[in-house]
Amino acid sequence: MKNVLIYNRLENNLRYTDKVLLNSLKAQVDNSLRFGWKRSDIVIGTNFDFEYNGVKNYELKNICYHNPFFNKFYGMLELMDGGVLDDDYWFHDQDAWQINKITPPKFDGEIAGCTYVFTPEWNTCSMFIKKTATEVIRYIVEFMEMNSSFKVQSDENWIAYLRKNTEISPYFTTINNKYNVGRTHIEDRYRAADLPVCVVGFQPQVPESVEVFNGGNKLNINLIDKDFDKVLSSHFKNYKI
Repeated sequence: MKNVLIYNRLENNLRYTDKVLLNSLKAQVDNSLRFGWKRSDIVIGTNFDFEYNGVKNYELKNICYHNPFFNKFYGMLELMDGGVLDDDYWFHDQDAWQINKITPPKFDGEIAGCTYVFTPEWNTCSMFIKKTATEVIRYIVEFMEMNSSFKVQSDENWIAYLRKNTEISPYFTTINNKYNVGRTHIEDRYRAADLPVCVVGFQPQVPESVEVFNGGNKLNINLIDKDFDKVLSSHFKNYKI
């Protein structure tokens, strides 16, 4: 299984400073290595140069400019078509963090993701994709292209639609929330997860975001262990627990 991150930086839509973005990717590399991932299995696709601790980016050419969130799927397709992603893989955003060993879930279909729990919509910051999913990913990208005139907030809106109303609906499978516990409604998402939780989503550079995962929730649960704390402390100036 591959460990995949994709991020295309858009000059007309900057969501993070260069420093935060690069530090996030560096922290992701260190965090992945501590869980035993091989450097060759850490795949980072970007439209800018990145190299750190033995991991170098794959340059992406097919960029989506009308919605930055769509680029995760554009990048998946480019890397699959290019033969870089020739295995099943775990895709995750730069602010979705592994905190326990990941055993790949078994699922029907081609793409697996987790809901927000309080809504049936998927949070697409952590998904599992089979190596046979190329044509499903292509369908998603072409759908996004054909509907570029429609303004949606993110890729999650279109994935919600495709999961319910199209010929590719059977290829999406919802899996347990242990693979994606994010900040919003963390208590509900944690309760819905089989333990141990494997993936959490938060921004280390935002103190309020960190606090939620360091016991600042209604369940008084801390999901940041000492080793993870060391990784984050070494890359984020504003990080603290």
